[in-house]
Amino acid sequence: MTAPPPVSPALTALLARVVDYAGLFPNVDFALVAVGEAYALPDEAPMTLFATARAAGWIAHALEQAESGVIIRPRARYVGVRPPPASPSASRD
Repeated sequence: MTAPPPVSPALTALLARVVDYAGLFPNVDFALVAVGEAYALPDEAPMTLFATARAAGWIAHALEQAESGVIIRPRARYVGVRPPPASPSASRD
Protein backbone atom coordinates (compact mmCIF):
# COMPACT_ATOMS: atom_id res chain seq x y z
CA MET A 1 0.00 0.00 0.00
CA THR A 2 1.34 3.42 -0.88
CA ALA A 3 1.59 6.29 1.52
CA PRO A 4 -1.03 9.04 1.22
CA PRO A 5 0.09 12.15 -0.63
CA PRO A 6 1.34 15.04 1.46
CA VAL A 7 -1.22 17.65 2.48
CA SER A 8 -0.90 20.93 0.64
CA PRO A 9 0.60 23.72 2.76
CA ALA A 10 -2.13 26.02 1.39
CA LEU A 11 -4.87 23.67 2.63
CA THR A 12 -3.15 23.32 6.00
CA ALA A 13 -2.97 27.11 6.33
CA LEU A 14 -6.59 27.51 5.25
CA LEU A 15 -7.72 24.90 7.77
CA ALA A 16 -5.86 26.71 10.55
CA ARG A 17 -7.48 30.04 9.57
CA VAL A 18 -10.97 28.54 9.47
CA VAL A 19 -10.53 26.94 12.90
CA ASP A 20 -9.05 30.16 14.29
CA TYR A 21 -11.85 32.30 12.84
CA ALA A 22 -14.87 30.07 13.47
CA GLY A 23 -13.64 27.97 16.38
CA LEU A 24 -14.89 24.93 14.47
CA PHE A 25 -13.46 22.54 11.95
CA PRO A 26 -14.86 22.90 8.43
CA ASN A 27 -17.43 20.46 7.12
CA VAL A 28 -17.15 17.63 4.62
CA ASP A 29 -16.85 20.06 1.69
CA PHE A 30 -13.36 21.04 2.84
CA ALA A 31 -12.35 17.39 3.20
CA LEU A 32 -13.60 16.56 -0.28
CA VAL A 33 -11.66 19.45 -1.79
CA ALA A 34 -8.57 18.33 0.14
CA VAL A 35 -8.92 14.79 -1.25
CA GLY A 36 -9.40 16.15 -4.76
CA GLU A 37 -6.36 18.37 -4.40
CA ALA A 38 -4.18 15.68 -2.82
CA TYR A 39 -4.88 13.17 -5.56
CA ALA A 40 -4.97 15.71 -8.41
CA LEU A 41 -8.52 14.68 -9.27
CA PRO A 42 -10.59 16.56 -11.85
CA ASP A 43 -12.36 19.71 -10.64
CA GLU A 44 -15.76 18.00 -10.54
CA ALA A 45 -14.51 15.06 -8.42
CA PRO A 46 -15.38 16.48 -4.97
CA MET A 47 -19.02 17.04 -6.00
CA THR A 48 -19.15 13.60 -7.60
CA LEU A 49 -17.78 11.97 -4.45
CA PHE A 50 -20.28 13.87 -2.29
CA ALA A 51 -23.24 12.98 -4.52
CA THR A 52 -22.22 9.32 -4.69
CA ALA A 53 -21.91 9.06 -0.92
CA ARG A 54 -25.21 10.89 -0.40
CA ALA A 55 -27.00 8.62 -2.88
CA ALA A 56 -25.60 5.52 -1.15
CA GLY A 57 -26.89 6.85 2.17
CA TRP A 58 -30.34 7.57 0.77
CA ILE A 59 -30.52 4.09 -0.75
CA ALA A 60 -29.48 2.47 2.53
CA HIS A 61 -32.07 4.57 4.36
CA ALA A 62 -34.81 3.56 1.89
CA LEU A 63 -33.88 -0.14 2.12
CA GLU A 64 -33.90 -0.03 5.92
CA GLN A 65 -37.24 1.75 5.93
CA ALA A 66 -38.74 -0.70 3.42
CA GLU A 67 -37.47 -3.68 5.41
CA SER A 68 -38.79 -2.41 8.74
CA GLY A 69 -42.08 -1.11 7.34
CA VAL A 70 -41.77 1.92 9.59
CA ILE A 71 -41.07 5.50 8.55
CA ILE A 72 -37.69 6.42 9.93
CA ARG A 73 -37.36 9.73 11.83
CA PRO A 74 -41.06 10.64 11.88
CA ARG A 75 -40.37 13.31 14.50
CA ALA A 76 -39.13 15.77 11.87
CA ARG A 77 -42.02 18.19 11.95
CA TYR A 78 -42.19 21.92 11.18
CA VAL A 79 -42.94 23.84 14.37
CA GLY A 80 -42.52 27.41 13.16
CA VAL A 81 -45.15 30.03 12.51
CA ARG A 82 -47.57 28.92 9.82
CA PRO A 83 -47.58 31.12 6.74
CA PRO A 84 -50.89 32.81 5.91
CA PRO A 85 -53.13 30.91 3.53
CA ALA A 86 -52.62 31.68 -0.13
CA SER A 87 -55.18 34.06 -1.49
CA PRO A 88 -56.41 33.69 -5.03
CA SER A 89 -54.95 36.22 -7.39
CA ALA A 90 -57.39 38.82 -8.81
CA SER A 91 -56.23 37.96 -12.29
CA ARG A 92 -54.50 34.79 -13.48
CA ASP A 93 -54.16 35.55 -17.20
